[in-house]
Amino acid sequence: MDGEYDAVVVGAGITGLYALHLLRRRGLRVVCLDAAPELGGVWHHQRFPGARIDTEGFAYQYLSSPDLYRDWGWSERFPAGYEVLRWLRFVADRLDLHRDLRLSTPVVSAHRDGDRWRVTTAGGALSARFLLRCTGGFSAPRLDPVPGRADFRGPVLHTGRWPDRAPELDGLRVGVLGCGPSAVQLVPALAGRVGRLTVLVRTPRFVLPAANPVFGWPERAAYRERLAATRLAVRSTPSGTTHPSVHRGLHTLGTAYDEDPLQLHPSRLAGLASDPALRAAAAAVVRDRMRDRLADDRLAALLVPTGDDYGLRPVATDQGWLEAFHRDDVEVRGVAADPVVRIRPEGIELAGGGVLELDAIVLATGFDEGPATDGIDVPGHDGRPGVLGLARPGLPGLFAPRAPTRGYGNDAACLQGQVEWVDAALATLDADGLATMEARAGAADPADAAPPHAVPGGVAGVLRRCADEAAAGYPSFERR
Repeated sequence: MDGEYDAVVVGAGITGLYALHLLRRRGLRVVCLDAAPELGGVWHHQRFPGARIDTEGFAYQYLSSPDLYRDWGWSERFPAGYEVLRWLRFVADRLDLHRDLRLSTPVVSAHRDGDRWRVTTAGGALSARFLLRCTGGFSAPRLDPVPGRADFRGPVLHTGRWPDRAPELDGLRVGVLGCGPSAVQLVPALAGRVGRLTVLVRTPRFVLPAANPVFGWPERAAYRERLAATRLAVRSTPSGTTHPSVHRGLHTLGTAYDEDPLQLHPSRLAGLASDPALRAAAAAVVRDRMRDRLADDRLAALLVPTGDDYGLRPVATDQGWLEAFHRDDVEVRGVAADPVVRIRPEGIELAGGGVLELDAIVLATGFDEGPATDGIDVPGHDGRPGVLGLARPGLPGLFAPRAPTRGYGNDAACLQGQVEWVDAALATLDADGLATMEARAGAADPADAAPPHAVPGGVAGVLRRCADEAAAGYPSFERR
């Protein structure tokens, strides 16, 4: 698979496909590599029942091409994962991306070789001026949160690596370990299908119900007409959506929730990260509404958070998560006081000595968000976001778009803006007769050290810093 390119893109998800398109459109010779047998990135891997985006589809898709935008129509406000995957296939077909995709091609390592990058795959090596590491922050699922996975005599599935042909779960006794966003989506989809569903919860999660109306021709026509306004809004709001912040005072939060619960999403509450009073007030409102939905003190004790740390962990959006526990065939077990010890052949063992007998286990245990979790050895690149969430010193020509706002806004909008910035920056290099650019040592980005919930300005803040950097002539980079 040897070859010389202007750019190698690693990852064929929403970020990598967009990078392939933009760079190739400028006449560069580009190839996009992915270890998976199909494009889609996270949406190829997260095929579990109930998976969906928590951003409205019309704000999530590519916004740079009116034709591309007009010719795709979403079937609902928050599309399911399989529909997002169909959209990405549509994009690849329409833009003729397949001819430069190399799937089932895992990248092993990448290192500087003179003034170029040498990228080693399982099938050979490539050389390129630029390397774009578009593998994102959801590439390493926590597959072994407790020991014994290989001992279980039934299937053990992870929501982040759901197989294309998953085992049939209907009628089985299924245990779900975890209550993060993927569990919040999965449980309502499995309830009523499996024989019995048991959810093991250690730390309850704040959730917001998200109304998800079906879209017909009128709704699609309406959002298509708003493309220009939508593009402006997603680049200028902290949430990266068409919804501005609504915080008008602590006393208004209950009213805002009753108008639309998503108005209390952390990405829409300006100053939440630095305002304990606002966090406490929002927590109280959401907690009360969750208790009202459950109408059961025993369930509330297991499923409703008691702390005032609202927004310091991702807040999940749900469509029937709490209501699923009203079913006789759905059970929740608190494992904070009786922790999971290990997986046994017959099920899950708890510290109290009991074993929960199961036919199948689903791990909804999230991802390892530590540095460089995509399995690619790049000396000097630890996977942290870096300057503008893109680049680190000592690695000329390497860009790794990774929305610093992970899970606290429309990451797709942030990533698209970052890729557009890279494309424009490389174009200026060619126009100025230069070969590469490298982040300067000591160049500071307030988003680099901030946890995602506290990234200054959210999505809009990240993209504004990108625009300011370009307008100032790239002072945080050495161009040569």
